[in-house]
Amino acid sequence: MTNASDFSSAQEQDFNRRNIAEFQANGGKVGGPFDGVDLLLLHTVGAKSGQPRLHPLAYFDIDGARYIVGSAAGRDADPAWVANVRANPEVRIEVGGAAPAAARVRKLPDAERNPVFAEIARRSSAFAAYQDATDRVIPVFEVLPA
Repeated sequence: MTNASDFSSAQEQDFNRRNIAEFQANGGKVGGPFDGVDLLLLHTVGAKSGQPRLHPLAYFDIDGARYIVGSAAGRDADPAWVANVRANPEVRIEVGGAAPAAARVRKLPDAERNPVFAEIARRSSAFAAYQDATDRVIPVFEVLPA
């Protein structure tokens, strides 16, 4: 995984654009730092702009549920997509080579989040490090069928 502090905003946007293009060209597979990582593309509507937004995110299937994490690679603020889904939890997701599908996201309350995040951190040392890098509680969202 990648440390967001290594990128300027423009570099991060370019990095994401390249990963999105690779994802869409290769049936959901992305190499480099995401080789072997389960990724999805999250389609949201900008909370302020109302414009469509697309975000490549790692996801975790745990006990029959799918989760995404608002880590921002350990930054002290949530990533922009978190504000988007809080404003409009109705999203679309792309997983693998499948066409975008309607979905809904639900922020986990702490009592649910903590054991789920513990499992995510067990599976991915990067996410454990992201939590260690910030004082904020990194939010976890369940991705549900619409």
